[in-house]
This record gives sequence, C-alpha cells and structure tokens, in this order.
Amino acid sequence: MDTTRVSLGEMLAAVGGLVLLVCMFLPWFDGSLSRAGSPTVSEVATGWEGFGGVFDVLIVVLALVPVAIAVRRAGAEALPPLPLEQGALVLGAGALLVVIVAGRLIDPPDLLDVPIPGLDMDTARKPGAFMALASAAAVAFGGYLQHATRARVARARSRPM
Repeated sequence: MDTTRVSLGEMLAAVGGLVLLVCMFLPWFDGSLSRAGSPTVSEVATGWEGFGGVFDVLIVVLALVPVAIAVRRAGAEALPPLPLEQGALVLGAGALLVVIVAGRLIDPPDLLDVPIPGLDMDTARKPGAFMALASAAAVAFGGYLQHATRARVARARSRPM
C-alpha cells in the first residue's frame, strides 16, 4: 500500500468517514423525565439508537464511500471508472451525511415516550453527536478538495503550452 498516492482530500474524507462510524457508538442524546418532588428517570441513546433502520444503513454506506476510494487508491490497482467524478461522489456523500446528522440534531428522538401530564421531558445532545456532525463535514470538505484538485489539474492539462 502506497499512501503517497492518496491526496489530502481523499485522506481527510476517509478519516472523517471512519470517525463518523466510531461516533455512531458514542452517546448522542440524553433524555430525562422529571416531576417536581420525584426522582428523575434518564435514558441515553447512541447514534445507532437515535436513527431508525434505513438511516443506519445509509450512514454506513455513505461513510464507507470515501474510505473505499482512499484504500483502493493506496493499493496497487487503479480505480475503476465511476459514474461520477470521485470528488463529486464523495462531496455528495458528505453533504448527505451532514443533512442526515444535522437533521437528527435539530429534531432529537423521544427517548422516553411517556405522554403523562405534569411530567417534564428534556432531551440533551451529547458531544458524540457534534463530533459526528464534524466528521460528516470533514467527509464533505474532503470531497470538495478532491473535486477542486482534479478540476485544477484538468484545466492545467488542457491549456496549450
């Protein structure tokens, strides 16, 4: 494996994807249910528990796109032709990851689904969720760097000497 073949954008996006997958195991939300004069009930949810079925799979696939591209580029084989330019593909995956994670941060899940009058429900966001958002942004920015670098190289090659 030759890591010198991997560009800065590819490396940044791949690391962002791996960190996002690790963040999915960290606590994202802390829900507490309380009533004046009674003990507080608390529940913690990880990234996996904060999303539902399809979104879990989508996050894994989108986070592994830049990792697979970086590993393949570092390997001996050339990348097969992709339907999109790889920087645009990684940028799109990163943008979609940012939208999914930010959407969950804006609208956290109901951890304690108890509709009892007089009880106060509070869902707090934990640092793992914000680390996941930063990781998703790193994937998107890495894709942008890949796309910008390849476009700059293509323009330089097309200019007459």
